[in-house]
Amino acid sequence: MDYLLFRTDELPAGEESLLDAEERRAYAARGESYLRARCRLKRELALRAGCDAGKIHFTYGASGKPLCEGHFFNLSHSGELLCIAFHGAEVGVDIQEHRNVAHLRSVAQRILSEEQLAALELFGFPPQEFFDCWCTAEALVKWAGDSIFNARRYPFIYDSGRIRPLFDGAPHVQLFRPAEGYSGAVAYS
Repeated sequence: MDYLLFRTDELPAGEESLLDAEERRAYAARGESYLRARCRLKRELALRAGCDAGKIHFTYGASGKPLCEGHFFNLSHSGELLCIAFHGAEVGVDIQEHRNVAHLRSVAQRILSEEQLAALELFGFPPQEFFDCWCTAEALVKWAGDSIFNARRYPFIYDSGRIRPLFDGAPHVQLFRPAEGYSGAVAYS
């Protein structure tokens, strides 16, 4: 498993010619950062496939996970960072810029287990631990190709900066620090 980190403001300009019709619609709605990220992803996949980036095309899983035949990858962006993870089997990655936890507590109550929330509450919802758990939940559902609102299907324990999934067939989960003020997690088979 390996992952690449990029500062979105340092990505080279995207080439709209690399996008299909669906991606052009997404670009029109999401803007330049989408174009740059999608083009970087296609270039990285093309390097691994030994082909031109224009030949990379995606299908999408039921929850919107981009898929490219013969490749296992996932991407996440937050704040000024983009992360793309690659592996020889299913992979999910998430990065989060630390921001105001109070605004996110209600969403956290929908995706984290009662045990995880209680543990975070006990320590006053420290940002590093909160975002480590958030990233883990996101990475696990992305690994599974599921929706974040089904995150409770993938329970885990967070203990002293380590993750231990609690379900059959669980992947490995690795926490990482993409940059100061960020959390990241990658789940891989």
